[in-house]
Amino acid sequence: MERISAHLSSAKGAVDPVARTFAVQIPMADFEGFNSPLQREHFRENYLETERYPYAVFKGRIIESVDLSAPGNYDVRAKGPLIVHGVERERIIECRVVVAPEGVRVTANFEVLLEDHAVRVPRVVQQKIAPDVSIEVDMLFERVGTAP
Repeated sequence: MERISAHLSSAKGAVDPVARTFAVQIPMADFEGFNSPLQREHFRENYLETERYPYAVFKGRIIESVDLSAPGNYDVRAKGPLIVHGVERERIIECRVVVAPEGVRVTANFEVLLEDHAVRVPRVVQQKIAPDVSIEVDMLFERVGTAP
């Protein structure tokens, strides 16, 4: 199989450290990279249909009872619905959380199965496209509204 890689830096999100809740919105058409412009076009138009389903969303709650307002490193699980391609699936995703003066940084690695979100791969390219997508997350939730 051919390795296809894409990235984006335009995701938006919020975290409430007291309630341990979060929400992240990912604009699917903003992914860049790929091995060719044609791959990017197929990703946007044929597979994820980004005009019809412009965003992926993950929102929910941190399962563990950790104090996300206190500086430190925490291994936690984020639980909630993941919506991709208009299809919602409940997920539990293991995350590393680092609370620092600049905000809350979350890193995670997980898999998304295409069939779980009704992403159809044409038979002609099924041997080139993996049935699951590896996701790597590195997101900083910056602090807002705090005095210097």
